[in-house]
Amino acid sequence: MIEITSPGLLPPSIDYSAMESRQSEVRNKVIAPVFKRMGIIDQWGNGLKLISEELKKYPEIGFNWKEVGLSFQVQFIKLNFQQQELGQELGQELGQELTRE
Repeated sequence: MIEITSPGLLPPSIDYSAMESRQSEVRNKVIAPVFKRMGIIDQWGNGLKLISEELKKYPEIGFNWKEVGLSFQVQFIKLNFQQQELGQELGQELGQELTRE
């Protein structure tokens, strides 16, 4: 999972239940105009919609957003991840290294 946390809550004008509907309110009034002039963003309020549309190409990746405490968080989650396999491989490698010493 990759998790991105941004300090601060969503502005009160944003309807949390309709986040993909291209609502727009700039949270950082310094960085946002710079990104717009640099061409990093094409218009306000379409970020989450673009991300969720793009992720339809990758059904193995889940996408969640939520407010946590006084911050806003997005998560990209690898669905059906088999963590124990990675742990077993690392454990075997570690065991081999320890027996060599």
